[in-house]
Amino acid sequence: MPRLGTIPLVGERNDEAAGAAFQLSSPATRNAILPIEGAEIEVRNRQPYVVVRFTGPQDAITAFAKGHKFAQQGLDLLCVLGTQDAVIHDAEDEHLLWWTEPAGLVLRLVSTTSLKFAASPVTLTVRDKDGNLVPPTPSHPRHHISFRYYRLAQTTDDLFDAYRNMYLAFEALLSSQHPKSEGEWEVVWLRRALKAATNTIQLGDLGVSPRHDLVESVVDAVYRDARLPLFHAKEGRGYFAPQDSASSRQVVSRALDVLTQIVLRMAEAWYDVRRMGGGVFFGWVYDNATAQLAECYVYATSYDGPFDPCEHDLSHPRFQTAAKLPSRLAPELQRGPEPALFAAANGVDLSLVKPVRRIEVVKSDHPYIAQILDAELELEGVARFEVLMHIRAMNLNQPRSLFRK
Repeated sequence: MPRLGTIPLVGERNDEAAGAAFQLSSPATRNAILPIEGAEIEVRNRQPYVVVRFTGPQDAITAFAKGHKFAQQGLDLLCVLGTQDAVIHDAEDEHLLWWTEPAGLVLRLVSTTSLKFAASPVTLTVRDKDGNLVPPTPSHPRHHISFRYYRLAQTTDDLFDAYRNMYLAFEALLSSQHPKSEGEWEVVWLRRALKAATNTIQLGDLGVSPRHDLVESVVDAVYRDARLPLFHAKEGRGYFAPQDSASSRQVVSRALDVLTQIVLRMAEAWYDVRRMGGGVFFGWVYDNATAQLAECYVYATSYDGPFDPCEHDLSHPRFQTAAKLPSRLAPELQRGPEPALFAAANGVDLSLVKPVRRIEVVKSDHPYIAQILDAELELEGVARFEVLMHIRAMNLNQPRSLFRK
């Protein structure tokens, strides 16, 4: 039967086997199997994955939704029981799914490769009409306690924690210039203060779709739609549960972008703190990445040695015993503008790769991208093995917008 590390992927009933595996923030410290709503969650000592086994789903979307739900619920229970304290990292970007089709068990490995860009600071020299250097106007940034919250928002791995801290930064900055009156309702103060602040900060280009009044639309986006569901969790009322893989993350992510822009504008206007940044034209990056991937194919190998960035050809012995998977661009599987490469092979073609330890994207005659698995993947009993790799561009000069949890 297939397994990931020492954890089997299929339970006793394998005729409709399905499941999912997600990477933990740190390896488990003990063995545990927990039944939950007809599914079974398992962690094992020193293994970096949580595995969920169930039956029924016949496609990747359903397997992910069901597997992620049960994995989170199972980890909740294991934590409260004192068995294991762990969180999932990169649930949507890095995971393993399996489901049963008429031909047999299908297993899909999903990963995301990030292309990170950073523009170096530019130094300008100004001269007067006589050629003399004009010294730059000195900047004197002043500290405000809101910057502490901003820093925590930028350094956490959790999207919801980032939003809570960014909102506190926003609240502290706004109240420093437009204090809340005693007894004044929160939303009334927020509306009043934002209207007053529009004299020094612009709200018209934040990417908020005006539903009616612009200030009211900003209040809806950052307070009603995101802040209230995140700061409250009363039974019977709508709230956002941490690490849900659902539309709530999209709402919070969009609101965080708006909130971050407002915070930085207030910091510059009122405390002379200006964030230096640079732009990256993602359209150009993705067009080039797509063109490169169109000429690539995928290898699955059992080589467990270290990654060597100096390799420039396919002379390494691992390529002699590797399985070559037919590959293609998969626009129907890509996320937004991020290109996706899809590869698949049947179990017979993979019979010599025991177990899979590396997935390598090869262009022409040289390695292009390598993914080294944190645990060995045994494919015995798998009818078809699929690899789905997404490519994401990131601008390191801009405030953080992607979070692992």
